[in-house]
Amino acid sequence: MFNRKITDEIEFKTLSSCPLFAGLSKGELKTVLNISHIRDYSADEKVFTEDTVGLCFYLVVKGKVDIVSGASQEGAQPKIIKTYNAGAYFSEAHLFAEINHTVSCIAQEVTKLIIFTKPDFDDFVKINPKTGNKLLLNFLKFISEQLELLYKQNMELLQQAPKVS
Repeated sequence: MFNRKITDEIEFKTLSSCPLFAGLSKGELKTVLNISHIRDYSADEKVFTEDTVGLCFYLVVKGKVDIVSGASQEGAQPKIIKTYNAGAYFSEAHLFAEINHTVSCIAQEVTKLIIFTKPDFDDFVKINPKTGNKLLLNFLKFISEQLELLYKQNMELLQQAPKVS
């Protein structure tokens, strides 16, 4: 019982420090945490693989995961694109669209993740519209900021590219 309470506190602290859950009350955060799934992964265990349908959003409680490209290609050396540590989150777009993963995710070490599935998230928004709208606005703001960042990076690359006549 004691260990479960400590674990719950760590998961709650991780969730409450994530900017995507900013502005939610303590009660709302607990309600959101109740629809999540907590999963432990071993070192080198796959969280998801390329070309599989993504239906989850992930929040790292402890440990590290690598986002890799080419992990499913036989004989290819996978390329690490990004590493996420405790407190980081990823795969948020999969809460809104059933699209295939273009990369794989592999636990680098023993890792604990908070996982939100699209069906659970959809139901939560319907049942709790006030909190659901807060969450949707937070996600929309984040995704808009990411699109703006990608646009700026794209413009920089276009300016660096040789002109074709």
